[in-house]
Amino acid sequence: MSSPNSEGCGCLIIGFFILVVFSTFRNCTDKHASAPVVSQPSTGYVAPSNSSSGSSTNYAPTISEPYGALQSGGSNNADAELVLKNNLSNPTYVKVINNYGQVCATLYLRSQESYKLGVDPGSYTIKYVSGSSSQWRGTTHYFGSYSTFFVGQTSYIGSGNILTLTFYQTTSRYGSGNSLKKISEDEF
Repeated sequence: MSSPNSEGCGCLIIGFFILVVFSTFRNCTDKHASAPVVSQPSTGYVAPSNSSSGSSTNYAPTISEPYGALQSGGSNNADAELVLKNNLSNPTYVKVINNYGQVCATLYLRSQESYKLGVDPGSYTIKYVSGSSSQWRGTTHYFGSYSTFFVGQTSYIGSGNILTLTFYQTTSRYGSGNSLKKISEDEF
């Protein structure tokens, strides 16, 4: 007959074993596991993939993400302005998509930071991915398996107008309090 203490110890060992097996299984099935974690870039542009610019060359992600504003979208001489504010507790990688379905700008917003983007008048859809800054894996793998993808409603910006979009999350007993739709990585 075993004592109550040895039964409890057996349950702890079994629980630990299950945790180790689950963790190993998760790492084996994680398609982002081989992507290196890179340093979080500063708020500003991060170059879009070549697939959006029509280039036929292969795009290889870099190990070290660039810092500062890069020329990868938007326009300094534009008639309208899109202001993006990140009020989430995590950073976001944002795609600005025009009414033709083309990615016209991409940028990285650290938590609690904003960015002004010059755009031509027209309709725009915002897609973004959010996750822990310590899990940033670049513009191909985003925040790894901890990435959460969203798309907002299409908005129109007229000539001489400023449209401000704020990313935030509120929770009530009725669910999320934002007008974003969760999407899959393939839809991003």
